[in-house]
Amino acid sequence: MNGKTAKIRFKRLALLPVLLSTLLVANGRASPTELAEVANTCADHLGQLPVAEGQLLSLPLDILSWNIQKTSNTGWADDLLKLAHDRHLTFIQEAALQAQLGELQPRGPLYQSFAEGYYSGKQRTGVMTLSSSAPTMQCNFTRVEPWLGTPKAATVTEHALAGRQERLLAVNLHAINFTIGISDLQAQLGPLATLLANHDGPAILAGDFNTWSAARQQLVDSTLSVLGLVPLRFEPDLRTRFFGRPLDHIYVRGLVAEHTEVIPVTSSDHNALRARLDLAL
Repeated sequence: MNGKTAKIRFKRLALLPVLLSTLLVANGRASPTELAEVANTCADHLGQLPVAEGQLLSLPLDILSWNIQKTSNTGWADDLLKLAHDRHLTFIQEAALQAQLGELQPRGPLYQSFAEGYYSGKQRTGVMTLSSSAPTMQCNFTRVEPWLGTPKAATVTEHALAGRQERLLAVNLHAINFTIGISDLQAQLGPLATLLANHDGPAILAGDFNTWSAARQQLVDSTLSVLGLVPLRFEPDLRTRFFGRPLDHIYVRGLVAEHTEVIPVTSSDHNALRARLDLAL
C-alpha cells in the first residue's frame, strides 16, 4: 500500500455499531437442503430490517465490478483508487482482506461486506462489496470447486434507497470455474435465485461468472431472465474473454443503464466494468 492511500480514513464494518442485523454464512460443503434453508431464512428478512440515519444510497448509482486478482500485481491500489473513488457500490472478486480495500475512498469511509472464499495461511480472499452507505442486511454463500476443493463465494447485501420505499438487492458473485457440466454452477446460483425471486425491488448481480462455455452462459442467462434480470451491454466490449466468451457481467432488474464502460488494466487479469444506473420508469 502506498503512502497516499494509507493516509485515507476508513471504517471497517466490524468496528461500527450493529449495522447488519443478520449475517448468515453457508458453508461451502453444505447440502442443497441446507443452502435452501439459509436462503429462505435470509429471504424472510428482506425489507424487514430498520434503516438507520445516513443509511441511504442516492440515485443514480455509480457502480464498479472487478476481479482484482488477489491484489497480486503492481499498480492495483492506484487503479482501484482511480476506478472506484466515485462509486456508490464496488463489487470486488478475489479481494484480499489484508489489503484493506476500504482505505481507497477519499470522499469518506467505505463499508465492507466480505464473504470469504479461499484461505491459506495469512491470506484470506473472497468477494467484497464496498458501499458508500451501510447495507441493511448481508448474507454470504460459498460453494466448493469440485476439482480444486477451494471455495468460491457470493455476498448478498440489501440497501435502502433515498426517496424510495423499495430497497436494492446487490449480489456479488465469483462463480465456480473448473467443472464438468453445469450442475455445480447451477447449485451455486440456486440460493441467489431464491433471494432474487423473493426480493420486491431493483436488483444488481455483478461479478466474475466464469462463463467460458456456451452451456454456462446459457444457464446464467436462462436462470436470471426468469427473474427479470437482463445483462448490461458494453461498447466497445473489452471484457476479459476465455474461449472467446466474456467472463465478467452485470445483470440488473428495475434499473436502466445511463452509461457503461470497460476499463482495460494491467494490474489484474480481468478488465474492470463500470456503469451508471437509475431506476426504470
